[in-house]
This record gives sequence, structure tokens and C-alpha cells, in this order.
Amino acid sequence: MRFDDYLRRIGQPLSDGATADTLRRLHVAHREAFLFENVSIQTGGAISLTLGDLERKFLDEGRGGYCFEHNTLFAAVLGDAGFESTTLLGRVRRGPPERWARTHMVLRVPAGGETWLADVGFGSMGLIEPIPLRDGTVSEQSGLTYRLRRDAHLWILAMRDATGVEIDLYEFSDDPQTHGDVEVANHFTATHPESVFRKTLTIQRTGPTERTLLRTDLLTRYRGGRASDEQVTRGRLRDVVRDEFGIDLPAGPLLFERTP
Repeated sequence: MRFDDYLRRIGQPLSDGATADTLRRLHVAHREAFLFENVSIQTGGAISLTLGDLERKFLDEGRGGYCFEHNTLFAAVLGDAGFESTTLLGRVRRGPPERWARTHMVLRVPAGGETWLADVGFGSMGLIEPIPLRDGTVSEQSGLTYRLRRDAHLWILAMRDATGVEIDLYEFSDDPQTHGDVEVANHFTATHPESVFRKTLTIQRTGPTERTLLRTDLLTRYRGGRASDEQVTRGRLRDVVRDEFGIDLPAGPLLFERTP
């Protein structure tokens, strides 16, 4: 891959080899450099996981993407940095359990005598740093506390905010997934009419002190683990997206705007 271009884009030189600290620095820098967004889906475009297409989108166009794009690109980065990674698929714990599906991608990465959960693709509520893949791991990151637990054959990642409210984010298992598995999950998530990414515009940014999330008509800021919400009217949406995230949305209707 265009490894040097990637390092320049994230502003992170590489000098220490495939160490746990290198993994952490790459993970944090990726999270802060790239948006989590589904604009391509909302404009009716396809989501390509070909490395050259991801490089053009992330490195040349200054864009971002969703989990399959982020973590596919990050896996290639890790490979060039000397790491081995294994692709795992997970289920986001949102909505009724019978509707949960393997529509999230994470990475398992050994480094420094430890095995890590790396995930740069869950949006602003997700991990900023990788965490040890161990039952009972707890990690406080930018005001939010993450807890990883084992339940039979599943790993479950939960998040607690500064008010003490804790929710399960997603579950995943240890069985490695192929690129074909990821392509199938990506196709469903990007094109199925019931996919949340077809029904909702989302653009999210993770910074050193603030996490900013837009979900259609709600702009949420997390500072110190506490959320503040601002309603965004349809007439202000494109101005808010440009001012907050540096993206110019098309004038024509997005997919969510065409839904009755």
C-alpha cells in the first residue's frame, strides 16, 4: 500500500517497529485523522474495499468511511508496519436481538506479548486506543470507559459514559473471517433497504478532547464523557456538515431524505 502517504496523512512517523506502542500510536492517529461517515452510501454510491479505492478516498480525497473501509485500510497499514492481524466480524447490539447480524469488522492483533482488540471503525463512540483482548479488560479513553467481557463463545464490548450509563456496543467471536466474508457483510450493510446506513446520514469526528457525532438531525458532542445535543433542521444540515466536518453534501436529496 501507499504506506508513506498514509503516515504523512496521519502525521505519525514510524520508527519503533511492530511494538505495542506503535500499534497504539497508529490506532490513535488514524482515529483522529479520518472521519467516520456514510456519505457515499447516502448519495447512492457503492462501497469498494479494494485497497486502491480506499487509498484514493482516505488519502487523496480527505474522506472517511465506515467500519469495513476503516479496518480494511488499517489492516493493510498494520501489515506494512510489520504486524499480523486477523479479521473478525461482530454484531452491533442495537435493536431487537433477533435482528443483530455480523455487520461490524474488528481486528485481532498480537504485539508486545499481548493480543489486542483493534477497531478504528466504530465511529466516535468506539475505541480510540486498542485494548488487550482479555476477559475483564477496562480502559478509560477520553471520558468514556470501555469494558470487555467473555460470555461463552462471545466477546462483548461495553461502554460507560461519565453519568454512569453503560451499554453494550457489539459482540464478536474468535473465528477468523475471509475477505469474502467481509465483502458479503459490506454488501448487505451498504445496500440492504433495512440497513441503518441507508436510513440515516451519519458523520462523526474523534478529536483529542471532543467526539462529535451527527446522526441525520441530531448533533451530539461528548466532552469528558458527557453529551450535549443540538437539533439540526433540514435547512441547516448542509451548512452544519460543511462547518463541522469539512464536507460539502450534494444539493440533491440523499437517500434518507427520499424515505417517507
